[in-house]
Formats: sequence, C-alpha cells, structure tokens
Amino acid sequence: MGDVNDVGPDAWVWSVEVDYLSGWRLAREAADRLNGALRAAGLDSSAVRAVPNVDADGRGVVRLAAALPGAEQLADLLTQRSTNSRRRGT
Repeated sequence: MGDVNDVGPDAWVWSVEVDYLSGWRLAREAADRLNGALRAAGLDSSAVRAVPNVDADGRGVVRLAAALPGAEQLADLLTQRSTNSRRRGT
C-alpha cells in the first residue's frame, strides 16, 4: 500500500493494473480548488501552490509546494485564521 510520502514515479514501480489517471484527475480538481483558495487569500502561485499527483495505489494526492517566503505567508494566514476562530468560539 502506498503512503502519501511515496509520491512520484521514482518512489514506486508503475503497475499496469492501477488506474493512475483517474486518481490524478481527482487530485488535479482538488489542487485547482486549493490553488484558487490560495490566490483568493493573496498568495502568489509562484510562492505557494498545490500540485496534483498519485500514490502507488493510484489514489489522488495533493502536495503543497512552497518557496520559503510563501510557506511563511501561508503559516501566518493559517495562524491568524486559527486565532480568529478561537476568539469567536468557532
């Protein structure tokens, strides 16, 4: 069974019995949605972006790729959101 960290063709052997394309399509849809949310939050796609892929079992996986400044911006946004949610009690 594949692991979320075992993403990419160099991490495992391709199997002809696995439908990798379906998993990748689902991952691409999720990555597109996440990338839209990242842009709406003010993050530039050159700094942080969601990347679709599949694991060894053909399940869709979305990885977050970020340059250090983008990762820091995202961490700040999530921390602010978390702090604001706790203050509101949600």
